[in-house]
Amino acid sequence: MTLQTLCRKYAGEASIHRNILMSRGTGVTGTWRDFRAFLGDIGTRPTDQHVLVLLNRTERTYGPGRARWMTPEEQAMHEAEFDRMQAEKRREEQLLLHQAAAQKRASNPKAASFGQWTPMAGQQVAYTDVAKRLNIPVNALSKTMAGGRSADDLVKRAASAAELINQDATWLPPDPARKAGFFEAFRIWHMQVQPQFSRAATPTFLFLYIALPVMKQCRDELMELDLWNPLSQRATHARDAHASWKKYCEFMPRAQVALMEIPIYATYSLLSDLDALCDRILTAEKRFREGQQKVIQTHRAA
Repeated sequence: MTLQTLCRKYAGEASIHRNILMSRGTGVTGTWRDFRAFLGDIGTRPTDQHVLVLLNRTERTYGPGRARWMTPEEQAMHEAEFDRMQAEKRREEQLLLHQAAAQKRASNPKAASFGQWTPMAGQQVAYTDVAKRLNIPVNALSKTMAGGRSADDLVKRAASAAELINQDATWLPPDPARKAGFFEAFRIWHMQVQPQFSRAATPTFLFLYIALPVMKQCRDELMELDLWNPLSQRATHARDAHASWKKYCEFMPRAQVALMEIPIYATYSLLSDLDALCDRILTAEKRFREGQQKVIQTHRAA
């Protein structure tokens, strides 16, 4: 059977194969670039409800043993199990890190007290006291004090960050724990920002810096599965049940509100300008931390 005849006979599978070849950010192993090999490995699509799902959500390359047909219900169950296993893996990794840190403290009692001191307000104070004053975890100090920043400088930056925080912003997550986690991340990030950009480096900007790449990734994943613009009711149901669509829909209204708070970005459309807006915000964030001149030098080198 010729390739053309095979593609006509299995038009649905051929369409999905073309989509994963053409989608941005997607890799395909050498054998699967040939439709015959792809169809032979993956088999025919059992029903119109089935979608081709990567078994490892962090994997970006399609190939034998890396994907299979699933119904929306099977996909939801698979992703829930995948998330459970990933969470268990992270807990095991954290346990090993804690055990290694405990062993290190036991072998070096001086280091166990964190053993680091720095001047603040004319006195030598422990890093733990600096962290309490800044309202950030002590293990974040190495990042915030990089580049020769002093504790007194960080205290000033912490005050500047506090002035920018609006606990009632409508784009914030409703969950108090997530909200507190975001503002902790904001305080740590804001202390790394160059002083001349401190007023522009708002919580709203940081939220967009976090949210837009996630939205872009979700969109691309749905495009890979031919679910971004579903053409049938079944495809619409499959999209609505997909974790990427749910995550995209969670961020979309919040990002839209946040966008309106920053006039220079307010003219962008999250539907048609997502890629351009994402690139612009990523560049701005790099400039906030590294300064205008270093960003220019990086672009020239690239």
